Amino acid sequence: MTLRVASYPVAMLAVLFSLSAAAASRTSTPPNVLIDLSNFKLTLPVDSKGKASGKAATIENQRLNGSPGYTSSYFYSDTDGAMVFYSPSNGADTSPDSGSDHTRSELRELYRVSGPTEWTNAIGGTMTASCHVDKVAKKSGKAIIGQIHGLDSMMMLLYYNAAKKTVEAKFHAKPGSSSVTIYVVASDVKLGDRIDYQIQWIGSTASVTVNRNTINRVTSSSWNKVPVYFKAGAYSSAPTTGNASGDATKVAFSSLQLQH
Repeated sequence: MTLRVASYPVAMLAVLFSLSAAAASRTSTPPNVLIDLSNFKLTLPVDSKGKASGKAATIENQRLNGSPGYTSSYFYSDTDGAMVFYSPSNGADTSPDSGSDHTRSELRELYRVSGPTEWTNAIGGTMTASCHVDKVAKKSGKAIIGQIHGLDSMMMLLYYNAAKKTVEAKFHAKPGSSSVTIYVVASDVKLGDRIDYQIQWIGSTASVTVNRNTINRVTSSSWNKVPVYFKAGAYSSAPTTGNASGDATKVAFSSLQLQH
């Protein structure tokens, strides 16, 4: 018996792929079944009572990974087998009225669940992930998908720029400094396209690879021995109020790994 395979124009294949991706929906499977989350906790875009205002709630490591595992409309598994982060633009943030005033559905690394939860460049770290960005908050235009963050300041972040269709890495020159350097690591990346990335920092060398394109950066000695941690998920720079109903940032991860 001969199997006949339908032949579609490239444009039609793109439409079929788009429809397939759009069909992915939430399942009851907790994300920790799909991806190892044993060294993470989760920040939500709502407060502890589920309200879209005030201080963002945290799902601690034990609840995230305990039976049956945490899942909600902001953090769930879909029918494509991906871990989905969904963050409405109107919502709660981690530091109301000060500090970070944007919503997020985002994992925060715990270097050790018991003991020090941060690491330094002397220890070194690598985060590797595959994801796709499905929605970007309109007033932000960017979806932050990975970070190295210090206790008091940002070290670097990796984000998708929707208008430019680029994935960019932003490095802060020194702890607490507003001086930054931005690198375009990948271009011609559309919403829904797969993004394979690796963020690494060991000693005085930081590198970011996105879809096989790599940038390397020598970090300032002022960062030496500064406690940091990885973050991954969906985070934007849109304001927490005044956005249109349904405006959100949505990112789906098919893999996420840490190494130290």
